[in-house]
Amino acid sequence: MNKAVLSKEQEDIVLHNEGTGPVVVVASAGSGKTRILTERVRYLLTEKKDKFFSVLCLTFTNKAAAEMKDRLVGIPKLSERAFIGNFHEFCLNIIRSRYSDIGFATSPHIFDENDSRKILEEVLVKNPLLKELYSFPEEKDEEQRRKKQREKLFQCTEFISAQKRNLIEEIPEFETSYKNWGEKTTLLFQDYNRRLREQNAIDYDDILLLAYRILSRNPVATIYRRTYQYIVIDESQDLNYAQYNIIKAICGEEHKNVLMVGDPKQAIYGFNGSSPKFMLEDFPADYGAVKMEIKKNYRSSKAVLSLAEKVQHNGGVGNPFFDGIVDIQNFENENEEAEFVIAEIKNWLAKGNYHEDDKEVTEPISYENIAVLARNKYVLSTLINLLEKDELLKNKYQLKKGNEKFEPESDFIKLFDLGLRVIVNPNDELHFRQMLDILKTDIPSSSNKLDTLFNLNSNIGKNSNLNDLQILVDYWKHLDINNKSLGWVIEQFKQKTIEAAKNADNKTEFEQIMFDLNELDKFWKIFIRKEPSDKQTVSNFRYFLALNNTKESKNEITLSTVHTTKGLEFEIVFLLGMNDGVFPDYRAKSEAALKEEKNNLYVAVTRAKRCLYITYPLIKKMPWGEKQQMISRFMINNLNN
Repeated sequence: MNKAVLSKEQEDIVLHNEGTGPVVVVASAGSGKTRILTERVRYLLTEKKDKFFSVLCLTFTNKAAAEMKDRLVGIPKLSERAFIGNFHEFCLNIIRSRYSDIGFATSPHIFDENDSRKILEEVLVKNPLLKELYSFPEEKDEEQRRKKQREKLFQCTEFISAQKRNLIEEIPEFETSYKNWGEKTTLLFQDYNRRLREQNAIDYDDILLLAYRILSRNPVATIYRRTYQYIVIDESQDLNYAQYNIIKAICGEEHKNVLMVGDPKQAIYGFNGSSPKFMLEDFPADYGAVKMEIKKNYRSSKAVLSLAEKVQHNGGVGNPFFDGIVDIQNFENENEEAEFVIAEIKNWLAKGNYHEDDKEVTEPISYENIAVLARNKYVLSTLINLLEKDELLKNKYQLKKGNEKFEPESDFIKLFDLGLRVIVNPNDELHFRQMLDILKTDIPSSSNKLDTLFNLNSNIGKNSNLNDLQILVDYWKHLDINNKSLGWVIEQFKQKTIEAAKNADNKTEFEQIMFDLNELDKFWKIFIRKEPSDKQTVSNFRYFLALNNTKESKNEITLSTVHTTKGLEFEIVFLLGMNDGVFPDYRAKSEAALKEEKNNLYVAVTRAKRCLYITYPLIKKMPWGEKQQMISRFMINNLNN
């Protein structure tokens, strides 16, 4: 794409002379952060006389990285001269290229959150010294015991994750107590990590931890420092301890060409260890970074910006082109609130465009530029129920999730996917056992699980009418030899499914299989568009699925929590359930928690480009009766002002 037109303040940042040192840019919502970052990369790659360097551009989402790459199409050898991607993708590349530095014989595989939870539960159940932490023998009611076990599992998961985010290394086996953890806590941490390593696996938090461990070795850091002579970091208010220290490890003391851009008023991930202090305090203290500000919002209407100013006192109202609409209303109950939202969506779709006297948005109002947001997902439940009954809208919305994962529902494709995991990681005991559980067999695996996989008796279980297990075994063998032909295998499965379904009395199973195949095919096609042909292997595809957090955009209304829409924008936004105890969340007690809740509201408001509707019900129906509700304390001074 062509070079973007920049304002004077945007241009000053893009053309900043690196000779004056690193820069931290405090950029408010709608101020063009993505444009600034993109044009900074373009300037460095096309205008700098010295061509023997690369740019490291770190984002927090795949979507942001993809948008930047799209805008930079046309720059010669872009992928060779710039890494544009999220922190975890960059760090995983480090691990995959230097895994032997940290004691792995082959590149480790990623176990997702569900896998990690299963490993941790195994530790709690099978380790005799830890079993009492998880058994709750005093609880006679089975349901209550399971509830307590879930709570304990969550506590243990959060503890381990927090330690890794703080770059706590593996604890040596001979240590019986670490810091002030106590013997059992230390053992839990040790045993969990040991079981991961035995399966040549790492969890999501290990990606940052292990990359930092590699970069902490000075010769390695020097290589990356020389390669990436310019570093650009998006959404810097969301940096956590591990991410900031990875940047420090790369920079050392001499690297000064660093540009951080972020908005402290959009810091909403404190629960994950993120803090704007790394951007605002640590970075200037460690590197003497120059502070620059850009307050003007180039995205939202006057009405939206006026409300945003009341929420956060940002000083960035400026002189926007559109007056816009902010409409704050209450309703008797959640049903009336949802009915209003549906009626207004239909009104906007019927109008087709946003009009304001002689001003008109050239882009028509469609499903995809309308969003309904809430602090928590449960607030959307009444609206979803009504949408499902609406003939026009029932198939025209998506409930946006933080991560779009491939999670097959049919046993047949579950088995196929589990087999793929074993093919790319023959040490994978967890997924191999899950496969045997589906097959209802306890066949012992050999030291090489591929031998067991490829010699499974075809009489084990009849999990599909598609000629039983032998079809899976044949295609597993094919993919083991032809590591780049997953697309062909998916098409073969589709054809066999269609043929088998024709003669089946009950087609439900085949409908489920076909749905899973279509989902797998969708992710595979996204993957091959993203990766060069020499990297389109099954192994790389599994890494892609583990890190993927994007979804192909469709012409659908977005329903989402505020957290998940950060970085997105819509012509028309509805913010539901603006009740005290809902937004701010009832759990937000401390001053810091309430500040983050206000940041959340600021993010929600500034997702709207033209029109913002804020609604709240006066009565909420609960299973035990009706509950009177008050308007959010954040909104009391903003009612229709």
